[in-house]
Amino acid sequence: MFKQTIKTNILLIFLLLIGLIATSLLYSQYYFSHQIAINSTEKTFKLITDNISNKLAKDGKQINDILRVNKTNKDLYKKITLEHNHPALDDLIQMMSINHGIYAIYFAHSDGSFYELMNIKESAKLFDLYKAPPTTRWILKIVADSKLKYMFLDSSNNVISSYMAKNVYNPLGRSWYIDAIKTKGILYTKPYIFSSLKKHGLTYAIELEQKGSVFAIDYTMKRINQFLSLQKFEESSEIFVFDASGKKIAFSDLDSKRVNLALMDSFLQNSKGKVVRYIDGDNSYFTTYKTLKNRDLFLGINVDESNLLKPYIQNLKYSFLIAFLLLLIAIPIIFFATNVIVKPIKALIGENKKIQNRNFKDVANIDTNIIEFIDLSNSFVSMSQSIQEYQKSQEELLDSIVKLIAEAVDAKSPYTGGHCARVPEIAMMLVREASNSNDDAFKDFRLSSEDEIKEFEIGAWLHDCGKVTTPEFVVDKATKLETINNRIHEIRTRFEVLWRDAQIEYMSSQLSGEDKEKSLTILKEKQEKLTDDFSFIASVNIGGEFMDEAKQERIREIASQEWVRNFDDALGLGEIEILRYDKESIQTLPVTEKLLSDKKQHIIKRENFDYASYEKDGFKEKVPTYLYNYGEIYNLCIAKGTLSREERYKIDEHVIMSIKMLEKIPFPAHMSKIPEYAGTHHETLIGTGYPRRLTKDELSVPARIMAIADIFEALTASDRPYKKAKTLSQSIKIMSFMVKDKHIDEDLFKLFLQSGVYKTYAKEYLKPEQIDEIKVEEFI
Repeated sequence: MFKQTIKTNILLIFLLLIGLIATSLLYSQYYFSHQIAINSTEKTFKLITDNISNKLAKDGKQINDILRVNKTNKDLYKKITLEHNHPALDDLIQMMSINHGIYAIYFAHSDGSFYELMNIKESAKLFDLYKAPPTTRWILKIVADSKLKYMFLDSSNNVISSYMAKNVYNPLGRSWYIDAIKTKGILYTKPYIFSSLKKHGLTYAIELEQKGSVFAIDYTMKRINQFLSLQKFEESSEIFVFDASGKKIAFSDLDSKRVNLALMDSFLQNSKGKVVRYIDGDNSYFTTYKTLKNRDLFLGINVDESNLLKPYIQNLKYSFLIAFLLLLIAIPIIFFATNVIVKPIKALIGENKKIQNRNFKDVANIDTNIIEFIDLSNSFVSMSQSIQEYQKSQEELLDSIVKLIAEAVDAKSPYTGGHCARVPEIAMMLVREASNSNDDAFKDFRLSSEDEIKEFEIGAWLHDCGKVTTPEFVVDKATKLETINNRIHEIRTRFEVLWRDAQIEYMSSQLSGEDKEKSLTILKEKQEKLTDDFSFIASVNIGGEFMDEAKQERIREIASQEWVRNFDDALGLGEIEILRYDKESIQTLPVTEKLLSDKKQHIIKRENFDYASYEKDGFKEKVPTYLYNYGEIYNLCIAKGTLSREERYKIDEHVIMSIKMLEKIPFPAHMSKIPEYAGTHHETLIGTGYPRRLTKDELSVPARIMAIADIFEALTASDRPYKKAKTLSQSIKIMSFMVKDKHIDEDLFKLFLQSGVYKTYAKEYLKPEQIDEIKVEEFI
């Protein structure tokens, strides 16, 4: 998981909060600006469409009024000739002058005659098309008597010039004439392109009261185009009128592309006149369409979204710039505010580290004006004081328990009393010397804090705590045959039996009349041998000398002697002891037995031993098959000392039990090395020790110190029944051999001697006769 400081967190929170607020405000501004633009556009679009619809309706009404009024105009009934001064001319000029947007007014009679007045101002193209003089204001197109004549009038309605043209125009075949005759009322044509102007327009026509005569008006989109241009509300906007085929017939600019009819139909069906946003290629637009009343025409308005929103976007940019400047101004303020919060937090972290490092005495109140931090600081101080008090009581309790265990181990055997108490004395003196030493061997070693020293001291006190599981008869075993009691007495009794048997044999020989001297000699020889054999067995039982093969063989020879047992040896036994007897092999009494023997009942099986866990825990000391073997021959043949292999393991096992017992105790972190210090004092530097066969690299300096302290105390102890207390010089000499054999650390042994630790300890704990002169240089 990604980690970061509280200062970074607070800064990020402030910046994210400001960023979120700024973004929300900017987005809100953009959103509402967008909505305002759309709403404004909708209102503008509606106003424009209403204006244009009204304009078209107004113009249409004016033209309709002209047609209705002139339906009964008798001047229009009069005969059409090739003369320009038709009676209706003045009326036509007046109508066109008043109603802008009318391109031409004309009427036709059933005889095929045709009279048309055109407004040359509608298009400059008319000058070239009709070859009109420059001063022309009106053009007359007259068809009479199958002839066609063009006349050009000035602004005073005087004829400037005229010319005859080939007549190819038949008004009676025109759709406006034909449809007007068929239509009741006014005819409205669909928009079409006027052939003369090449522009879109509409034709309005009505049949006059005189049947066969039609009066018509051509209305161009020029006036509508101008009006549409005036309605543009934005430079990129486009307003246009189009027909059902999608062809634009009036527009606010020169764009004459067809309208997308599918899009238009969709808008007309679904948008109901609303402004709709659509995307065309890379651009987006707002558009709306509306059907014009009583026309097959449609009104469309289109505007580029980017141009429409441009002023709002510009305002948004200004807002963003302002927000950015405010953020730049806010950053120093945020840093200052963050420091106000973070500074006391860092101070609290520093006080907390003191607590973590168990420097409770150094915990103090921090300087801050934030009430919550003041309360927290007070809590730290109060908590530290409480912890100190509690720790002191716990340390006193732990010390009492540790020393109680050590005293219990020492008290368990009257022959090892004081060992658990004396070893820590040596160890503590030597560890202090090592911590204060400037020698290269100890330059990286310091055991200076109270916690570290206490940890080592407890480890030293508990180094033999596992001995509580070691039976006293093993710890205190002074002879080879000793278990709960020294079985030499049982064996002596058997020798007594054999002695009596020899005497009985002598008496019997005398009663039988055998030679007295000869029988007496035999008796004395037997008794002397028994005495000698028992003396040998008794001396061997002490275990003071090495048992070579010859001595072991003599034990087996002595053991081969037989004696008669007349009593059941299974009587008077406990429930557990009786289980070791083989009931099926019980012989009928009396039974002849060997003087010494290794019987089945001498074997104590090892049960429920977890070998897998043993190996997993890293213990490498080989485990004997049996828990104990009380065999008489087996024990008497012990090569060195008084302990059998099983008993030696049981003694050594106290270290394993110490480790297991201590590792189960949930020591605090600063005391986690106690099991290591307590469980390594029988290891060597070359992996020949026990229980884990560690090497020098695997043994810490305190662990190696424990080995020296344990050995020195054992060598100089004067309360061991199985050995005589050694003098100081003897003990140091033995330890020097152990240094050569790499059983103990050479550098620590030198420090032990040079620092005078051995001498300080000797003065306090050794008997005066043990303290002799030591020449340190001989052992370094």
